[in-house]
Amino acid sequence: MKENKRTYYPDFVYSGANRLLHWLRALTITILTVTGFYIAEPFLSAPGSSDKLVFAQWGMVHYITGFVLIASAMLRIYLFFFGKNHEEETRSVKDVLSLKSWIVQLKSYFFIGELQKKGIYGPLQFATYFMITVLVILAILTGLILYSNVYHQGLGGLLREPLSVVSMWLGGLAQVRLIHHIVMWGFIIFIPIHIYMVIWSAIRFRHNALDVMFTGYDYHLKKEDKDKQSK
Repeated sequence: MKENKRTYYPDFVYSGANRLLHWLRALTITILTVTGFYIAEPFLSAPGSSDKLVFAQWGMVHYITGFVLIASAMLRIYLFFFGKNHEEETRSVKDVLSLKSWIVQLKSYFFIGELQKKGIYGPLQFATYFMITVLVILAILTGLILYSNVYHQGLGGLLREPLSVVSMWLGGLAQVRLIHHIVMWGFIIFIPIHIYMVIWSAIRFRHNALDVMFTGYDYHLKKEDKDKQSK
């Protein structure tokens, strides 16, 4: 019995800037997590010297990496709304607001039909990435509050007064530190799930989910093959 062949076509979905920012965010979040663990619970000390010097070095790496994350997050949000292929990304909002799109995606996860979407992301994928963006914003906001309470001059001095109001809204500095720590665990939980779903999606839907963040190209079923799968 012959297996029906399915025809795919290449689709350029991620620009070079988006791919670079993806890997830059992955790197910065990894560095921030490792250094953040140390800052929360210092476990190293310099032989024959105070451990304060080592703590300051880890803190410096954490702060510098944090500002890199801020810059990359701002640029990524800009590209989402104004980038070269922003229409493909913003079109995904239609799927999030469509109950039918949610049903189609959930059915496809149970091997009932193929995943169909109007933009780059399916509704569940878009909702997940939106929540990760919220976590990044929370990490940046709480991180800046903590930064401004350590450095009282320069940028820290400029930010301290307006961010102190935000700190009070969040319940005080201790609560800000707790939120910052919880956000870190949000990233730690998300990363293995994200990697698993990328691999699973590539196998399940037989498209370029594994390579898309390297090449920028994804592959989709032609419309006639989608129609056959949905019957």
